[in-house]
Amino acid sequence: MATKGWSGLSDVVRRGKLRRRVSGVGVRKFGATRFDMELLEAVDAASAREVPLALVIPLPAADTPVALGAASLVAQIVRTGSLDVTATVVSKRLSQRAAYDRLYIDSQRLADFIPRARLTTDGKVEVVGGPVRDRAGRLVLTSDIDRVSGRGALVIDGTAADVGDLEPRLRQCGDLVYITDTPFDSNLDAIREAGGVVWAFDPPSFTDLAAPFNPSEATGEFAASSELLHVTALASRVVRAPEAATSLDQALSGTWKALGRLAAVTGGSENLAMTHAVRWAWGVLSTFSLSVTTPSSYDACVQRGPFSVLLGDATSHARAVSRQSAGPTRDAWAMVADGFADIYEAARERPKFALVQDWVREEAGQRGTGMVVTRNQSAVAALTADLNESPLVPHGWAERIQVVSVRDLACGRVSGLPVSSMLITGPLPRAYASLLAAPAATRLLVTAAGEWEAGRAARQARTTFLALAELRAKTATESAVRLGTHPIVVRPAGPDIVVRLDTTVVKGTDVARGVNDSPWEPFGLDVLKVLARTGAVGSDAAETPPPARGGDGDSSARVDAITVEFADGRAMLMDPNDVVYRKRQKNTRQVAAKSLQTGDVVALVDAAARRNLFDSIIDVLSELPTYAPLAALITFWHERVARVSYSGWTYREILAAMRRNADPTTITSEQTIGTWVRGNSEGPEDAADVRRFAEAVGDTELLRRAGPVGKALCTSRTIHRTVGRWLSGQITGARMDDHDALIDPALGIHVADLLEAVTLHRVTAVQAKLARVPASAIGVLIEQSAIPGLTALQLARGDRALI
Repeated sequence: MATKGWSGLSDVVRRGKLRRRVSGVGVRKFGATRFDMELLEAVDAASAREVPLALVIPLPAADTPVALGAASLVAQIVRTGSLDVTATVVSKRLSQRAAYDRLYIDSQRLADFIPRARLTTDGKVEVVGGPVRDRAGRLVLTSDIDRVSGRGALVIDGTAADVGDLEPRLRQCGDLVYITDTPFDSNLDAIREAGGVVWAFDPPSFTDLAAPFNPSEATGEFAASSELLHVTALASRVVRAPEAATSLDQALSGTWKALGRLAAVTGGSENLAMTHAVRWAWGVLSTFSLSVTTPSSYDACVQRGPFSVLLGDATSHARAVSRQSAGPTRDAWAMVADGFADIYEAARERPKFALVQDWVREEAGQRGTGMVVTRNQSAVAALTADLNESPLVPHGWAERIQVVSVRDLACGRVSGLPVSSMLITGPLPRAYASLLAAPAATRLLVTAAGEWEAGRAARQARTTFLALAELRAKTATESAVRLGTHPIVVRPAGPDIVVRLDTTVVKGTDVARGVNDSPWEPFGLDVLKVLARTGAVGSDAAETPPPARGGDGDSSARVDAITVEFADGRAMLMDPNDVVYRKRQKNTRQVAAKSLQTGDVVALVDAAARRNLFDSIIDVLSELPTYAPLAALITFWHERVARVSYSGWTYREILAAMRRNADPTTITSEQTIGTWVRGNSEGPEDAADVRRFAEAVGDTELLRRAGPVGKALCTSRTIHRTVGRWLSGQITGARMDDHDALIDPALGIHVADLLEAVTLHRVTAVQAKLARVPASAIGVLIEQSAIPGLTALQLARGDRALI
């Protein structure tokens, strides 16, 4: 990315060498904003001086990392006159792979000359797709930073994701750009310590930077649109809660304090099980904080599995850990369990739902667009169902207001930004802090259960805003000077945050604080470092599996496991009946772990056996802009057809009505309709059966959208079959035809992109003797040398496992 003459990234974009295909318009130059140009010039200057650069961009991420990678390629081509150039982008988001295929150098598609490539587990570069004019150049896209060892520029996307240890890359690569959306990213310190520079933006700075750099070429932003920048700069922020004290607010406050006491007595623990359990409790409290439905409604939408996090099980899990602890730790866990029980009971009253309901009712009548942001996909489904069932929410509300998960918004998976108004259902994990300080909406409302939680949310927004402002000031006084760029203007401004307790208006700074000043976690940074040992990120943003996996019997913090050793020196503890993908000779299928033998090959997702491979791949697909509407239509179908269970219609009556249709159905079994209603199948094979079904049961809402729903079901079925065939071929080692490498021409995604995180491991030994191990260690790939420290002898009845 080094600058010589006019070969820098900023020149490449400014002069139109790098272009993008816009749907329905054609290939056009980027209509860069002043924000884009400042960003690109900072990257050029850091590259010229060979110092690592961190960009703090507090906006929902789009395709900035891959755009920077592509701009680097074009700059190298312009500078050297050769197509044998390379850049690497580390990102977990599939949408960035699709974005690269839409980029051009002048009038030529960039991918035709410099194809996308992936890194195999051994670090080898493998081309994705068939480039038309391959000249040895590559844009390497990988989700695993540990595989990176190549030449050229390195762009790392740290937005709402863990990227692993940056230190080795900082030693090897001076031409490195790290992108994050939060001022609290710990990698910022690592980059400074390596001699790098931090370049940050804050909401007040967007006021000047929102203007187009060249208004005559406003054909699409490089990193952020003028509208988004302008709205974020002027956004208002309000926290709203009931004026009267609620039992939920009291329960949340009490559990927050209990978790702080727990961390105090376990903070120095070297035991993996205890550390994992504290991290799990932290995540559960965050889920409770962001929930506005009843816990049972939330749990009904959670996909069941041995690693599912159910709110209804939180109390029993915490009590199980308490029973197997001793002394102060036992008492501290008992208090956390009591706190979870109190929250569960208080949450049944849904004190926040009334606030959300009122907001939706008001916004649905406006001309603008709205968005509700909540914890995860389970919370999205539960809240959507509650709003649909509420008699106080107007018909058609979902046409103007979308309900999304906080992660989808932070990762740039939500379209239509900015919106007129945005509601966040409670205080956020620190990883998503910038959504509070820099909302992608004209108005932001955060709901709270009472004064305590309202104060926490207000301090979150204020703390993040001030942290961004401090980084922006240092950018002007330190980073810009060191890089030798044009001076930048800093607009000092304080966060304007209003807290409304019903009709009472309070300044955000006047809300009472608790005993702990931090609005993010009820413990200190020393505990965070300990928590980080149980996973890549010590954060409540992660939904950590429970410390004890639920069952019909009593919960236990330890479970029986076998040990499976692999050829690479690593191993995995597995519940004997957990299901894994196994390849044995030419036969590949899902089997219980207890059946594994030496010589078998096991397929894992992200170095773990905790998720079904096919489901993981389809989840990755769901982040694509072209796939998201498809998934929404299919969800709509499942919601409408499930209503039949309460309608009084029998499957036989529905089938008879569909066969009496002027255009009769060809299905002959009433059980086929039963599979639709129960969700055992995705839907009809014949797209027209959606219309016939809607007419048979008198569902006018489904009938109105029958055409798009039918097409979506057919397209989804094609995608799933293609993915399934290719997945099977990858695991079995079978070679697929070239046309099978592309899932769907409209998506432009190769299955190799989807399998980025899938790795194969050959079994060298199976220790079938059961050992008692922490449930948190099950299904995770670890070094064989760590196994003895996790295993323990079976305790005699009545003995207690101290964890």
